[in-house]
Amino acid sequence: MKYLGLVVLFAYGAARADGARIGLEYESEKDNKTGMMNDAVTVKPGWEFSKDSLINLVEFLIDHNQDANADSSGLRARETKLFVRLRHNRNFNDSLAYYIRGGVGRSINNQKNFNYAYIEPGLKYAFNEKWEWTLAFREINSIDGTGGQHVRKYITGPSFSFDKNNEIEFRYIKGYGDKDLKSWQVGYTHKF
Repeated sequence: MKYLGLVVLFAYGAARADGARIGLEYESEKDNKTGMMNDAVTVKPGWEFSKDSLINLVEFLIDHNQDANADSSGLRARETKLFVRLRHNRNFNDSLAYYIRGGVGRSINNQKNFNYAYIEPGLKYAFNEKWEWTLAFREINSIDGTGGQHVRKYITGPSFSFDKNNEIEFRYIKGYGDKDLKSWQVGYTHKF
Protein backbone atom coordinates (compact mmCIF):
# COMPACT_ATOMS: atom_id res chain seq x y z
CA MET A 1 0.00 0.00 0.00
CA LYS A 2 2.87 2.39 0.77
CA TYR A 3 4.12 2.09 -2.84
CA LEU A 4 0.72 2.84 -4.37
CA GLY A 5 1.37 6.60 -4.25
CA LEU A 6 4.66 6.17 -6.13
CA VAL A 7 2.98 4.00 -8.75
CA VAL A 8 0.20 6.57 -9.24
CA LEU A 9 2.75 9.43 -9.46
CA PHE A 10 4.84 7.50 -12.01
CA ALA A 11 1.77 6.56 -14.06
CA TYR A 12 0.62 10.19 -14.09
CA GLY A 13 4.06 11.35 -15.23
CA ALA A 14 4.31 8.62 -17.87
CA ALA A 15 0.91 9.60 -19.27
CA ARG A 16 2.21 13.15 -19.74
CA ALA A 17 5.60 12.05 -21.03
CA ASP A 18 7.33 13.18 -24.19
CA GLY A 19 9.26 9.94 -24.44
CA ALA A 20 12.45 7.97 -24.20
CA ARG A 21 15.93 9.25 -25.00
CA ILE A 22 19.47 7.94 -24.96
CA GLY A 23 22.70 9.84 -24.58
CA LEU A 24 26.35 8.94 -25.04
CA GLU A 25 29.17 11.08 -23.67
CA TYR A 26 32.98 11.03 -23.79
CA GLU A 27 35.06 13.04 -21.30
CA SER A 28 38.80 13.61 -21.10
CA GLU A 29 39.89 14.91 -17.69
CA LYS A 30 43.25 16.09 -16.33
CA ASP A 31 44.15 16.22 -12.64
CA ASN A 32 46.17 19.44 -12.38
CA LYS A 33 47.89 18.31 -9.15
CA THR A 34 49.24 15.01 -10.51
CA GLY A 35 49.08 15.55 -14.26
CA MET A 36 47.13 12.27 -14.58
CA MET A 37 44.73 11.98 -17.52
CA ASN A 38 41.44 10.10 -17.20
CA ASP A 39 39.03 9.01 -19.93
CA ALA A 40 35.33 8.36 -19.30
CA VAL A 41 32.42 7.07 -21.35
CA THR A 42 28.87 7.52 -20.08
CA VAL A 43 25.64 6.00 -21.37
CA LYS A 44 22.54 8.00 -20.35
CA PRO A 45 19.17 6.33 -20.95
CA GLY A 46 16.33 8.54 -19.82
CA TRP A 47 12.70 9.52 -19.98
CA GLU A 48 11.62 13.04 -20.83
CA PHE A 49 8.36 14.43 -19.44
CA SER A 50 6.29 17.35 -20.67
CA LYS A 51 7.76 20.82 -20.33
CA ASP A 52 5.21 21.85 -17.69
CA SER A 53 5.95 18.88 -15.40
CA LEU A 54 7.79 19.59 -12.16
CA ILE A 55 10.40 16.98 -13.16
CA ASN A 56 11.20 17.28 -16.88
CA LEU A 57 13.76 14.48 -17.19
CA VAL A 58 14.81 11.32 -15.36
CA GLU A 59 18.09 9.67 -16.39
CA PHE A 60 20.12 6.65 -15.29
CA LEU A 61 23.80 7.36 -15.95
CA ILE A 62 26.24 4.48 -16.38
CA ASP A 63 29.79 5.83 -16.42
CA HIS A 64 33.06 3.93 -16.77
CA ASN A 65 36.38 5.73 -16.49
CA GLN A 66 40.03 4.93 -15.99
CA ASP A 67 43.34 6.73 -15.71
CA ALA A 68 45.50 6.74 -18.83
CA ASN A 69 48.51 5.43 -16.87
CA ALA A 70 49.40 3.95 -13.49
CA ASP A 71 50.25 6.40 -10.70
CA SER A 72 53.56 6.46 -8.77
CA SER A 73 52.45 3.49 -6.63
CA GLY A 74 51.65 1.43 -9.73
CA LEU A 75 47.85 1.76 -9.41
CA ARG A 76 45.77 2.55 -12.49
CA ALA A 77 42.50 3.95 -11.15
CA ARG A 78 39.32 2.46 -12.64
CA GLU A 79 35.79 3.40 -11.72
CA THR A 80 32.20 2.60 -12.65
CA LYS A 81 29.53 5.07 -11.53
CA LEU A 82 25.79 4.45 -11.44
CA PHE A 83 23.75 7.63 -10.99
CA VAL A 84 20.05 8.53 -10.99
CA ARG A 85 19.56 12.13 -12.10
CA LEU A 86 16.44 14.35 -12.16
CA ARG A 87 16.07 17.67 -13.99
CA HIS A 88 13.67 20.59 -13.68
CA ASN A 89 13.80 23.37 -16.27
CA ARG A 90 11.80 26.41 -17.32
CA ASN A 91 12.13 29.29 -19.80
CA PHE A 92 12.46 32.90 -18.69
CA ASN A 93 11.74 33.98 -22.29
CA ASP A 94 12.33 32.72 -25.85
CA SER A 95 16.14 32.89 -25.49
CA LEU A 96 16.96 32.34 -21.81
CA ALA A 97 16.14 29.30 -19.67
CA TYR A 98 17.29 27.80 -16.37
CA TYR A 99 17.59 24.25 -15.13
CA ILE A 100 18.32 22.50 -11.87
CA ARG A 101 19.45 18.91 -11.98
CA GLY A 102 20.96 16.52 -9.51
CA GLY A 103 20.75 13.11 -8.01
CA VAL A 104 22.47 10.33 -6.13
CA GLY A 105 24.83 7.60 -7.19
CA ARG A 106 27.39 4.97 -6.32
CA SER A 107 31.07 4.88 -7.27
CA ILE A 108 32.45 1.35 -7.61
CA ASN A 109 36.21 1.56 -8.01
CA ASN A 110 39.52 -0.15 -7.26
CA GLN A 111 40.33 2.14 -4.33
CA LYS A 112 37.29 2.76 -2.09
CA ASN A 113 33.61 2.49 -3.08
CA PHE A 114 31.36 5.34 -1.95
CA ASN A 115 27.95 6.98 -2.40
CA TYR A 116 27.75 10.53 -3.71
CA ALA A 117 25.32 13.22 -4.82
CA TYR A 118 25.37 16.48 -6.70
CA ILE A 119 23.22 19.49 -7.46
CA GLU A 120 23.70 21.58 -10.61
CA PRO A 121 21.91 24.85 -11.33
CA GLY A 122 22.51 26.24 -14.82
CA LEU A 123 21.47 28.74 -17.47
CA LYS A 124 20.95 28.14 -21.19
CA TYR A 125 20.97 30.88 -23.79
CA ALA A 126 19.53 30.08 -27.25
CA PHE A 127 21.14 32.02 -30.10
CA ASN A 128 18.65 30.50 -32.54
CA GLU A 129 16.74 27.21 -33.02
CA LYS A 130 19.97 25.25 -33.58
CA TRP A 131 22.60 26.78 -31.24
CA GLU A 132 22.58 27.39 -27.50
CA TRP A 133 25.15 28.01 -24.78
CA THR A 134 25.17 26.51 -21.28
CA LEU A 135 26.74 27.96 -18.11
CA ALA A 136 26.40 25.88 -14.93
CA PHE A 137 27.81 25.19 -11.48
CA ARG A 138 27.91 21.66 -10.01
CA GLU A 139 28.43 20.92 -6.29
CA ILE A 140 29.53 17.29 -5.73
CA ASN A 141 30.21 15.44 -2.47
CA SER A 142 30.10 11.99 -0.93
CA ILE A 143 27.01 11.28 1.14
CA ASP A 144 28.49 8.48 3.22
CA GLY A 145 31.39 10.34 4.85
CA THR A 146 34.09 9.34 2.34
CA GLY A 147 36.71 12.09 2.34
CA GLY A 148 38.30 13.77 -0.66
CA GLN A 149 35.16 13.87 -2.83
CA HIS A 150 33.96 17.47 -2.39
CA VAL A 151 34.38 19.21 -5.76
CA ARG A 152 32.86 22.33 -7.30
CA LYS A 153 32.70 22.33 -11.09
CA TYR A 154 32.12 25.24 -13.46
CA ILE A 155 30.67 24.01 -16.76
CA THR A 156 30.27 25.89 -20.03
CA GLY A 157 29.91 25.22 -23.72
CA PRO A 158 27.71 25.11 -26.83
CA SER A 159 25.03 22.70 -28.02
CA PHE A 160 23.87 22.15 -31.59
CA SER A 161 20.51 20.59 -32.53
CA PHE A 162 20.51 18.82 -35.89
CA ASP A 163 16.73 18.44 -35.60
CA LYS A 164 14.16 17.94 -32.82
CA ASN A 165 15.51 14.43 -32.07
CA ASN A 166 19.32 14.78 -32.33
CA GLU A 167 21.69 17.05 -30.43
CA ILE A 168 25.43 17.30 -29.83
CA GLU A 169 27.05 19.12 -26.89
CA PHE A 170 30.58 20.32 -26.19
CA ARG A 171 31.58 21.26 -22.65
CA TYR A 172 34.63 22.67 -20.88
CA ILE A 173 34.74 21.97 -17.13
CA LYS A 174 36.98 23.36 -14.38
CA GLY A 175 36.88 21.68 -10.96
CA TYR A 176 38.06 23.01 -7.58
CA GLY A 177 38.03 21.76 -4.01
CA ASP A 178 39.34 18.36 -2.97
CA LYS A 179 40.37 17.87 -6.60
CA ASP A 180 41.88 20.36 -9.06
CA LEU A 181 40.57 19.28 -12.47
CA LYS A 182 39.94 20.47 -15.96
CA SER A 183 38.20 18.52 -18.67
CA TRP A 184 36.38 18.67 -21.94
CA GLN A 185 33.51 16.49 -23.06
CA VAL A 186 31.44 15.79 -26.11
CA GLY A 187 27.99 14.24 -25.90
CA TYR A 188 25.27 13.10 -28.26
CA THR A 189 21.57 12.72 -27.39
CA HIS A 190 18.85 11.02 -29.44
CA LYS A 191 15.19 11.51 -28.51
CA PHE A 192 12.79 8.82 -29.70
